[in-house]
Amino acid sequence: MILMYICICNAITDSQIKEAVANGATTLADLQFDLGVATNCGRCAESAMSLLPAMASDNVLHATEISRVQRPAANDTQVLPAAVAYS
Repeated sequence: MILMYICICNAITDSQIKEAVANGATTLADLQFDLGVATNCGRCAESAMSLLPAMASDNVLHATEISRVQRPAANDTQVLPAAVAYS
């Protein structure tokens, strides 16, 4: 089996994108959320979009930051257990 890497940054192949499309992904935002494609350098966005269904060809590239790591908001308070807070 030959793997065609679409997103080098996140090691995402064309097969993974095709599977995501088969499971309902229709936009670049769907692929970004499901796989993390085009969330680093973004050079793969056009290639990833070429694998979307024909009806999605009207997609427009938008700069989007999607992080797979949940970051606390500036106004979130962090409550740690006493054992951790006083270690």
